[in-house]
Formats: sequence, structure tokens, C-alpha cells
Amino acid sequence: MRQKESPILSATLYILVAISLFLTSRILSNPGTLSNSQNTGTTAPTASLTNTKNVEDVFAPTYMTMHTDQKVYLSQDPAVMKAVNAQLGKGEMAGIESVLTYTPEEYDAFVMSGNQLEITFSEEVPLELLSRYFNNLQEDYFTDQINRIIIPTDEGAPIYLLSDSTKRVFVVAHPEQLGQQVADIYEGNKGSFTTVIPYALADAIAYLPEQEVTVPKLVYLAERPPNSFFINLLFDDTTELKDNGNDEFVSYSDNISELSIQKTTGLLSYYRNSLDNETMSNYRLIRNSFHEIKMLDNWTNPFYFYDYDEKTGDVYYRRYVNGFPIFGDVDYGLTRIKMSGSTVIELQFSTQVIQTPLTDRQEATVLISGEQLLEELKNAGYPAGNIQKITVGYDWAFSEESNRIVDLTPKWFIKMDDRWQTMDKWIAASETDGAANGF
Repeated sequence: MRQKESPILSATLYILVAISLFLTSRILSNPGTLSNSQNTGTTAPTASLTNTKNVEDVFAPTYMTMHTDQKVYLSQDPAVMKAVNAQLGKGEMAGIESVLTYTPEEYDAFVMSGNQLEITFSEEVPLELLSRYFNNLQEDYFTDQINRIIIPTDEGAPIYLLSDSTKRVFVVAHPEQLGQQVADIYEGNKGSFTTVIPYALADAIAYLPEQEVTVPKLVYLAERPPNSFFINLLFDDTTELKDNGNDEFVSYSDNISELSIQKTTGLLSYYRNSLDNETMSNYRLIRNSFHEIKMLDNWTNPFYFYDYDEKTGDVYYRRYVNGFPIFGDVDYGLTRIKMSGSTVIELQFSTQVIQTPLTDRQEATVLISGEQLLEELKNAGYPAGNIQKITVGYDWAFSEESNRIVDLTPKWFIKMDDRWQTMDKWIAASETDGAANGF
């Protein structure tokens, strides 16, 4: 027998659906501004932002290449890299057996050799932070840094850990079956790999696509925690805070530290006076910085260690989505943190995060091939020898429709003079300089 519907229940359901549709339309169609409240400063829904950063995920490789005799294939698919990282994380490698040093020419030739798997990190990582890959890493090598792991397909050959900056190669015995297990990941995910060509740049070998590549433009809702979240974490005592806020910034200070959050961008800056200048090994300082930032940054997509500046003591991390780094005119993808021992003394990152994709707004974007990219840069006065790094990345920009909507547009990003910019901006800067000089 068919059950009779309750008129009250039906009416209630219709009302709930109407409310849901109304709230969704308000978020998407009514551009808003950042709240001027000194206490919250939110721009969008503050949905539950969970923090799940682990050392194993942050100090991890970002792409893998398969070198054959004829071609080179690359993947930065998150699922592929997660599988590779997990396989290495089983700790099957023994200690380092020897260390080799090559000339730049010898080093580049070694990297581009055939019949090997290459696993690459965004930046050089101290070996201690990769100690999970080993069952007996000697302490003498804890501070040494690497950014590539080469696994020959011939399991009789050793495994090599490489440093682009020093051209040093650390030799490790090849664990039984490790090469085959990583090769199986490649074989099972060939559809995620793109044919690439290696090019020698100023700092390192770069793998650029042989043909045009298609990368989706992404659209997300922006979210951020209330400012009180950061205030409570960064100040020991919030009862004596001085309010220095103005139309541009939310700002608080006490006797030793100051916090400011720019209202229009959500960029957070923090400074703390420190009389101590504790000397610490690179891996300890970086590890301490990670333990601090994982409590503060609510980014839930992949997030990777991105550099350590020995001169300034700055540690950098970068946000990723779908395997690609995030940049922008305002660099919403970058986190900079400086430590004195276990204490944060400088910090800068975006409080804006993305968590809710608007999948119906995605659209395909076609990017030029590596050869065409280098040709256009060369014609603009930027030969390969002047270029430090090249990557496809997402350019973060808020939609003209609403500052609660983030457009992530894939573009070619070029690093020169220690600065990341889109290819178009480097070329435009060259044309401007040429016009100023009468060319």
C-alpha cells in the first residue's frame, strides 16, 4: 500500500529547498567586500577548515619522469605522486655508500640518461626530512640536500640521490624490487604521463611538453577563518593587545610582536622581536617551521616545502592544486616563515583558502609547447641560460563577479632573478624596456 504524504512535511521540504537556493544565489551573485570588523574580517563562509598536513606529505616529490632510450614521459598527477611517495616511504633504502661530484656538463648528461625513473622535488630537501625513505640513514648526511632520486631500470645498478645546486650524487644500494615497484606505478598510470623534452636551464634540467598541453581552469569559493583564530594562536596573552587597525589593515600588537592582516587580500604578516639568535641545523629549523605553520595555515589541498634561504633563514612553502603550484600578482600560494629556534619571529601567508569547487565553471585551457615557450622567451631577450626554472602553475585571481569566487587560470610561470612571473609578464617587461630605450 502506498504511504500517504504529510502536507506539513512536504511544505517544510519546499521551504528548506527555497532557503538553500536563495543563500547559494546570494553567495554567487552579490559581490561583497571584506568585512571591516576588527574581530572577524571574513570574506566568505567559514566552513569547517580541517588541517591535515603531515611531514610525509609536505616534504615529498611533486613529479616523476620515465626515461627510455627514445622518449621521456612526465607525470605530476597527485595520485601517482602519492603512490610513489608511499612506496619510497616504506624505508627500503639502506645508508649512503659513497658520494660523487660532477661537473655541470657531466651532471646534466647523467640526469638525462635513458632507462631510468626520476623522482623530483620542487626544491632541495635536507635528507633528514626524507629519513623515512631509509632504514639506516647515517647522521653525517642529515644536513645534505637533494631534489632528485634516480632509480635505474637495471636493478643491478645503485640508486642515486642528486643535488642540482652542488652537482653531488649520493649513491645508495638498490633494494630488491624497489625499481620494479616504482616502474609498476608508471605502467599502471601511463595515461597520466605526458611526453616531454629535457632542456638545460641556468640552474637545472627542465622537462617541458613536446606538444601543446590542456590544463583545466578551476573556479572555487574563497573561505577564511575569523581573525580571532590567528590572534589566539600567535599571541600568548590577548588581554593586553593594542588595536592598531585602520581602513586597510586589521592590526594588533603587544610589547614584543605585531600582527596585521590586509583587508582586501587577506595577507597575514607577523613579526616578533627576538633577542635570541639560536644556531640550528637546517633540517631542525625547517622541521620546527613546519610544526608551526601546520597549526596556522588551513590550506587543505597539497602543500609542499618550497625552499630554504640559508642567508636569511627564511623557510618557504607553496600551495598546490591538482598537482600544480599556485602563484599570482598577490602570491596567494606562498608561505614564508622565519624561526628562532622553536619560536616564530616572522610569518607571511594568505588567510584565504579554497575548499569548495564550482565544477560547472571549469573550462579547458591550452598552453603552448616547451619549444614554442623557449622560442618566445628567446625572442624577448631571455635565452635559456638566463632562466632558472619553468613550470605550469595556477594564477590566482578573484573573479570580477564576486570577491568570494577565485579563478585559478593555468599559465606558464618563469623564474628569473629569483622571481616568479608569468611568461606574458616577462615578455611585456622586455617590450617596455625596449620601448624606453628607443628600440
